[in-house]
Amino acid sequence: MEDFNYAIELGVYDTAINVIGGLRDITVIFKAIDSHFSQSDSIELVNQRNEFNLRTEKSRTRIEREVKKGFLQFMNMDHQHLIQGIFSERVPLQDKQLVLVWQFALNNRLFREITSRVFVKTYYSGRASISKNDITAYLKEFLMQNESLQISWSEITINTLSTKYLNLMSNLGFLSPGRVKSFNHIRPSSEAQVLFLYFAKIFSPRGSNILNNELLPISFIPLDDIQDRFKKLSLKGFFNMNFTGVALNIELSQSYKGVCDVL
Repeated sequence: MEDFNYAIELGVYDTAINVIGGLRDITVIFKAIDSHFSQSDSIELVNQRNEFNLRTEKSRTRIEREVKKGFLQFMNMDHQHLIQGIFSERVPLQDKQLVLVWQFALNNRLFREITSRVFVKTYYSGRASISKNDITAYLKEFLMQNESLQISWSEITINTLSTKYLNLMSNLGFLSPGRVKSFNHIRPSSEAQVLFLYFAKIFSPRGSNILNNELLPISFIPLDDIQDRFKKLSLKGFFNMNFTGVALNIELSQSYKGVCDVL
């Protein structure tokens, strides 16, 4: 948990997207999460059984390491209880796919920023698809504007990051498979919208104004619809909401451990 806080605080950028985006079958991440919370299984045993479907032990070990970093790091016990509850209940696949995006976004700054600053903006721009060039252009501009970070990614690394990012979003059902990456319709269920607020609180535990939360773009709720959607959900008792005209303050009313039981 100290490593998680350290990464969030310093804003560490890495290329874990290349590894996660290279998975042939994203369901192995579901299996890894299930195994993490199982008394009779573990991600190490998932690796030994080669459920990652990789030829070499070196590749399997690398995948195991990045899955742990990306999906099995928890800021605190509330965060851990939330993930455990989601993956132990009969949560619909589409909601679980959203949860994987939010969980990876919490643990990986580069994925979070590409998703919020490129993917979401392109999705809501009215375009039907997103291309590798959209991602590479962002990454090159990012490197130019942040030379002080001394990130030395080669052209090959940037291209691979772009390709693997799109592969990952395709595997998660946000994009169509194939050469042209067309957007699939993304509309979070009411239950997923409530769960998002818990991830937003984990990311910014001291902030109650959801409009200022950096995770908000990846809620996939249109900005002009947020107040109405959250008002309807608050009337059902899932959380308390107060809109001042400037701030949309959210106060969670359920525990992280029990929220899935009431959804």
